[in-house]
Amino acid sequence: MATGRPRIGFLTIGQSPREDVVPEVVGLLGRDIDIVEAGALDDLSYEEIVGKLFPSSSDTVYVSRLRDGRQAVLSKEKVIPLLQEKIEMLERKKVGLIVLLCSGEFPRFKSRVPIIYLDRVLKSFVEPLSHTVRSAGVVIPLEEQKRYAEEKWGRFFERVRVAPVSPYTGGEAELVKAARYFKAEGLGLVIMDCIGYKLRHRRVVESTYKGLVITTRTSLARYLAELLPES
Repeated sequence: MATGRPRIGFLTIGQSPREDVVPEVVGLLGRDIDIVEAGALDDLSYEEIVGKLFPSSSDTVYVSRLRDGRQAVLSKEKVIPLLQEKIEMLERKKVGLIVLLCSGEFPRFKSRVPIIYLDRVLKSFVEPLSHTVRSAGVVIPLEEQKRYAEEKWGRFFERVRVAPVSPYTGGEAELVKAARYFKAEGLGLVIMDCIGYKLRHRRVVESTYKGLVITTRTSLARYLAELLPES
């Protein structure tokens, strides 16, 4: 991607296009890029998604957005093969970089082009602070993800508090309640651990919490800006 206009593949674990995510990320970038979108669930109906991909009791629970705006609750383990198929499709479309639009943890996929794993990007922004900040509040989409989030961020902080607020079905009042909880707990920073949280969601949390807030979406934009040419 050293010359010419960068061609970036945006891969969601839900359905594309992610009109709620990609335009805002590109706007934060301030660069001209060619966009190719794909979704793990693009070829499935809502009924097929619920029937085939809903998590079992032993599965890791992830959440994403469908093309019609509905929320989809998914098994991480069941969606991985579908993501690999779409990575291969994006390779055929000659993208120079793939962005995996989910901040959950994933194994290393087979790919001939670089993949940006948002989980690792988000952790790279958090880790330098964790040497002096001992506690964190984490906003996640679902109640079922609380234990996973506590274990994930407990590797960095001595004390972690988690508040579930869906970016797709939740409201501003729920975000305010979460921010008040984190403030009352005296936590050192807040992590909004889902690509679905928009800039307006961040502003709601910041205005109540009055402290450090790190979001998946803005972290991705800053990271991409470092990789892409200036002009």
